[in-house]
Amino acid sequence: MRWMSKLRINQKIFGTIFVALLFLASVLGWIIWDSLTNMMAEELKKRGANIAYNIAALCSDYILTDDQFSIHLLISQAQKANEDVRYILIIDSNNGLVGDTFSGNLPKGILSAHTPDGLDGQQVAALTSDEGTIHDILVPIEGGDVGFVRVGMAETAAQTYIFSKIGELIFATLLVCIGTAGITYYVTRFITKPINNLVAVATGISAGKLSLRAKVVSNDEVGKLAQAFNEMADNLISSNTEVEMLLKELQDKERLRDTLILKLLSAQEDERKRISRELHDETSQALTSLMVTMRVLANEAKDAEQQELLHTSREIAASILREIRDLAVELRPPILDDMGLIPAIKKYVQKFEEKHDIAVNLFAPEDDIVIDSHTAVALYRILQESLTNVVKHTAATQIEITMGIADHCIQLTIHDNGHGIRPEDFERARQQNRIGIYGMKERAELLGGSFFVKTTSVGGTELRVSIPLELEKGCSDGTDNNNHAS
Repeated sequence: MRWMSKLRINQKIFGTIFVALLFLASVLGWIIWDSLTNMMAEELKKRGANIAYNIAALCSDYILTDDQFSIHLLISQAQKANEDVRYILIIDSNNGLVGDTFSGNLPKGILSAHTPDGLDGQQVAALTSDEGTIHDILVPIEGGDVGFVRVGMAETAAQTYIFSKIGELIFATLLVCIGTAGITYYVTRFITKPINNLVAVATGISAGKLSLRAKVVSNDEVGKLAQAFNEMADNLISSNTEVEMLLKELQDKERLRDTLILKLLSAQEDERKRISRELHDETSQALTSLMVTMRVLANEAKDAEQQELLHTSREIAASILREIRDLAVELRPPILDDMGLIPAIKKYVQKFEEKHDIAVNLFAPEDDIVIDSHTAVALYRILQESLTNVVKHTAATQIEITMGIADHCIQLTIHDNGHGIRPEDFERARQQNRIGIYGMKERAELLGGSFFVKTTSVGGTELRVSIPLELEKGCSDGTDNNNHAS
């Protein structure tokens, strides 16, 4: 009964009392009706028996002398004197009709409806007619030797009286219900008023109005509840203040953490730049000088064996020089500082295709995008880490890279055709403390951006990064990033 849950407390109390009163009135009405009906029937039988015995005592001689006029006069006067008497029949010992009170013909079957059973004494039978139930009382005249008297007592008048009393009961019940409704309304309103006030205060507090308090107007259970509620509201304010302080401290620490991480990444990039420059300038020059010296020595060698040895050593040095230059470029590609992000990405993708034999489709603006160095480095490192993960974990043969600007954000999307990434892969990465994806996510979020990685419906893994062109604005890729890193 869901509709009952929508009713207010006073409505429930009022409805319960009203239904209880109606039920009580119905039960009392049925009891009174049944009692009065039974009493009426017994009373009719007694009165009918008295009338029948009086007529039996007076009409014996009339029957024996065949005085039809006296018999008719006797039973007519008896019927007129009792409004409940429907009919009177005088029957001789041979079950022949001697006299009756019907003005016309006898109703069909009335003589055979109640016949003597041979016992000496009165008999009662309930006959059903169009006018309702009729109690037919049969009394013998002089033991039945002379005849019998039948008196039919109708319930119509008595039922009319009972109906009037039931009507009075219904009217009284309605008056009681109306009075009770008024009293119940007043009492329930008095009881529920503080509860409604408490509900209004609770609603206001849930909406953020913590200064609201419930009125305490009594010392009963509702009053104690209001006091406890006010104490709870005070404690809530204290707890809310503590939470706000803790949240502010946490936000301060978070900002400090982001600042430290950003400085750490900047220091890391500066150190990479320094090492790259030293490798490119000093180590590469030293190796180049060594190679020149080896070539001179090889030309001046006295025998072929020494010459071959010097040529081999020179090739090894050349190989080391190439690896150092590649390492210097990976540490910090000069093209990123000299020409910008887009040319650096194109150069990296070209070398990636040559090295790993994986087809890469790059969709990027022809002109370089004007962004700050932190954003450029972050996007370049995310691209590096993502393509490295593709080689290590996805068994992909084709990669699609898209970069562009939308909604004041620079967006980078990398999609491969590998076997995709599964939830257990994230969990395994957490257990193995692999920080590749964590690092990419951290770089994006430090710059106010978003990071998202998933397995697409067509297969493969899709990585999406969005970083605002202006840090204060922030941006989002519009997706759920709850499981975007591991």
